Amino acid sequence: MKIGLIGTGLMGKPMGLRLLENGFNLSVYNRTKEKTVTLAEKGARVFESPAELIDDTDTVILMLAHYEAIKEVLFSGEVGFAGKTIIQMSTISPEESKELKEKIEKAGGGYLEAPVLGSIPQAIKGELIIMVGSTIPQFKSFNNLFDVLGNKVLHAGEVPKAAALKLALNQLIITETAAFSMSLGYVRRTNVDVNIFMDILRGSALYAPTFDKKLERYLNRNFENPNFPVKHLLKDLNLISKDFYKNNINNLILEAEKPILQKAIEKGLGDKDYSAMYNIIHPEENK
Repeated sequence: MKIGLIGTGLMGKPMGLRLLENGFNLSVYNRTKEKTVTLAEKGARVFESPAELIDDTDTVILMLAHYEAIKEVLFSGEVGFAGKTIIQMSTISPEESKELKEKIEKAGGGYLEAPVLGSIPQAIKGELIIMVGSTIPQFKSFNNLFDVLGNKVLHAGEVPKAAALKLALNQLIITETAAFSMSLGYVRRTNVDVNIFMDILRGSALYAPTFDKKLERYLNRNFENPNFPVKHLLKDLNLISKDFYKNNINNLILEAEKPILQKAIEKGLGDKDYSAMYNIIHPEENK
């Protein structure tokens, strides 16, 4: 199997390294070529254009920031899809995933979606949760590939059910981060012992492991080396809020959180870890 990877950024790079470490024949493309250097040093072939990469491979993984980038990569030039399989692993809407499927299949290719839950540490270790939207034969055909990238691979059903599942889960990332930031900020502002607060929380049904995972970042206000940056979380929020509204799910909570992320970007936090929204909910001058 000749694998192509388009998008070698925060998530694409460690996923590509996993594939190389496990003996896959890997070719890569990224608009910013410097982001392919590490993969090239480990044996990946670097292509100058998406069309050339797709032509030289039989299975192509997409790990791009958003749907507009996907469309630009796949449909702005002379790209041939006949006999190729495109595996879309980014966060896009169900409608966008269906559109990709229709266009690629019309051009003679195959398409499946496989968005992931997890960030850079899980990608490095091959411990992503992978949600696959595909036919059963497709799911079985690519199990060996997914098993290298994740330790939990689930068949969500046909396209675009995996895309919808991903949006439902990412909504929790946004709201849980905001909710915990509010409570932690209030505890600190009122001089309550954070250790007591966390001890009670850990023993209750309210607890989520992500609270401890990000706790040191909040306490030290250190949001460097992002696993997922604020600007990407805002992109996901807009996508999720729009699709929830379209499906008659009240999105007022999400819309209320949007200005928090927008202000974080205005404050220069766009490229910091998404937990930096804490600095907007509990401003630093409040200690």
